[in-house]
Amino acid sequence: MAINFDPIFSGMQNGPEKIKENFDKVNNGLGWGPQQKFLNLNGMTGNFDYYRIRNDGNEVLITLYVTGDGTGSCYLPTSISKRIGYSLSMQIVRRTDNNGIGFMNINTDTGKCTFHKPDGSGMYIQALVPLV
Repeated sequence: MAINFDPIFSGMQNGPEKIKENFDKVNNGLGWGPQQKFLNLNGMTGNFDYYRIRNDGNEVLITLYVTGDGTGSCYLPTSISKRIGYSLSMQIVRRTDNNGIGFMNINTDTGKCTFHKPDGSGMYIQALVPLV
């Protein structure tokens, strides 16, 4: 069932165009910016190591696959990590390939990301983190 909006907009100058323009602004804000690589990968694979910022600047999408013993590290730019909004650090808990529990710790002051996992299996991290 289609709705006829013509009677609603008939008295408005450029009514339909303005409404479409507003919807486009909202939709663009909910889209994502380009993939960006984490900085200074140390002891980690180069696969799946990126983050993206939502166009409105309110969230960061983190995608990492941590392999090896999990002692590696990487960095988010401090312009992002300081906007995470937690006092000193934030942890993202995930399950490893061998069904263990591991986590990623983000130092919000320095941007350094460190990892802990119980074994040598991989740990896939995909998380949406709000920015303030």
